[in-house]
Amino acid sequence: MSISWYYFSDTNTPPGEIEAYLAKKEFSLVKTNDIGAIHRHLMEDHQAVLFLRANSIYNVYDLCQEISVLYPHVYIVLIVPDNMENLKKAMHMGASDILRTSYSYEELKESFQQAKKYMEHRAEKSSGQPAFIKGKSRVIAVSGPKGGVGKTSLAVNLAIASAKKGKRVAVIDAHIQFGDIAMYFNEKPKRTIYEWVKEAYGRSTYSIDQYMMKHDSGVSFLAAPPRPEFFEGITEEHIKAAIEEAKKQFDIVFIDLPGYLSEIHISCLDSADDILLLFTNDISVLRTTKLYLETLETINLKDKVKLILNMHSKKQGLELKKVEEIFDLKIHATLPKQEKIAASAISTGWPFVLADARSQLSKGVLQLSEKLYEQEVPKLVTEKRKKIKRRILLKA
Repeated sequence: MSISWYYFSDTNTPPGEIEAYLAKKEFSLVKTNDIGAIHRHLMEDHQAVLFLRANSIYNVYDLCQEISVLYPHVYIVLIVPDNMENLKKAMHMGASDILRTSYSYEELKESFQQAKKYMEHRAEKSSGQPAFIKGKSRVIAVSGPKGGVGKTSLAVNLAIASAKKGKRVAVIDAHIQFGDIAMYFNEKPKRTIYEWVKEAYGRSTYSIDQYMMKHDSGVSFLAAPPRPEFFEGITEEHIKAAIEEAKKQFDIVFIDLPGYLSEIHISCLDSADDILLLFTNDISVLRTTKLYLETLETINLKDKVKLILNMHSKKQGLELKKVEEIFDLKIHATLPKQEKIAASAISTGWPFVLADARSQLSKGVLQLSEKLYEQEVPKLVTEKRKKIKRRILLKA
């Protein structure tokens, strides 16, 4: 796949390290300060990444919005002065990524890699090659028997990481009584699962996405009822139906589960293709997680489990090999302990994979989303081969 790289600056600021880095990777960079020229390029080129730097003639955010509306296929990397950085505003205006003018070489490298991965995933999807899954949506339950280990935070940030790859992603808040997915997205939904059950359950008139809220990141979420007493009318059958409806419209459906076991909890686990079991390296959490795993084993769900160690610190807790022995299961992924970043994301309502995309915690979540994607592609290829083989045998 061929990607075209463009650089526009109305200040005549040279691309500097951007051009040098691309040359090192054997990519050429088209650079211009002529707005008419950049429009002509983007109009004709459908595999374009644009580094946009404007502050003299044009307001960088307004120009970004204009380009994103006219050419929605373009991946825009917004370059802004340090004192102008506003990620939320940049996303509203259609930017795909943002760089400060004082960016480091490492930040430029990560921005390039993210743009390249996004364009490659989009090309795969448009060429009909297997992307994450379409035709058979993937349901991923984020679970754990202990509160405070970061389940909701992981569900939200992993959903956004998956959406960055061009997937249609939904999150269902299955913590019916005290769910707070909406808070993590910093949104106040007018409709929730409560309204969906009252108005649309069992009817084909209303689509479930009409009861979801769409975040600026592209992720849609079905929020928990606005008041805890509203949970009484919602059953495991409602949740199961909501998951099935969401699967018809989304590539990936994440389910954020509460810590306590219930019929709704078990129903969600049963509907999931993967169960991400989140825990921390703390004795009380390990003990409870061990009991939870044993429960899943008795109902034949342990084979779906992928262990995710959160808040990992090499100086804290048991050795990882010992933890794996206790659970009789390999640890699928570890996420580093960065409490300030996680806490700031919750207090501001701006998920850390967006607010601090270059932190080790964000990188860990992005790597986990990549790992889930890599495991799915071979499975899809195998299924496709089986179908072809069946067709050949039938013709014979």
